[in-house]
Amino acid sequence: MSADAGKDLSHLFKHLRGAYAGAACVAEKPCIDPAEPVLDQFVRSFLLWESTSSKAAAAMKRVEQAVVDFNELRVCMPGELARIIGERYPRAEERARRLRAALHAVYARQHRVGLEHLGAMSKREAREYLESLDGTPRFVAARVTLLCLGGHAAPVDGRILRRLAERGATEADATPESASAMLERKVRAGEMLEAYALLQAWADDPAADAAEGGRPHKDETRPAGRARGAARGGHRPARRKPGATERE
Repeated sequence: MSADAGKDLSHLFKHLRGAYAGAACVAEKPCIDPAEPVLDQFVRSFLLWESTSSKAAAAMKRVEQAVVDFNELRVCMPGELARIIGERYPRAEERARRLRAALHAVYARQHRVGLEHLGAMSKREAREYLESLDGTPRFVAARVTLLCLGGHAAPVDGRILRRLAERGATEADATPESASAMLERKVRAGEMLEAYALLQAWADDPAADAAEGGRPHKDETRPAGRARGAARGGHRPARRKPGATERE
């Protein structure tokens, strides 16, 4: 990251504090299972990835009304889950496949659908666990780490990345992963919650589109099912043979 980009980042947060002074980032009260606040936030973060806060909140209400617990959500077929969150929801089918893969990965490891055990891990180990779950975008893992586990993590998806790129606050060829790493270096640990809240409010603001003018950006498209340590983002999913099980 250039010195100019770093200066732009400092100016950017000063501007955002004025524009979105009321922005706050707090973990919502669990609505599906009060005993599983981390898993609840995990699902919410999946719905927020590459979408808006208002759409994600509405989709979470639909999920809450449709299932009795997280295990029932796990066994929903992708098409059924896409219909629950809304077939016109951004990336509805992909989101449903990814979420189902992630929940199945949790079940396979824990023999139950739960993430409360992450609280007993170090913050680094917990984040690595989340990132290694099939289908889980880095945005989701970072957001859960930040909101629920007290870790220093910067959630960045394609929407936030585009805002940063438009303001010159990151490199022109940045990816969500590289922008996240940059923010984690430049933003102090105690300030990350505020920084993310401001960035999310900015990404949610439709007026910012007209003010900034959108342009193409690199998006995170890591396929589900890749082994831990495999390359993430920036490539297209492999083609499937007819009848093969889909792994994103």
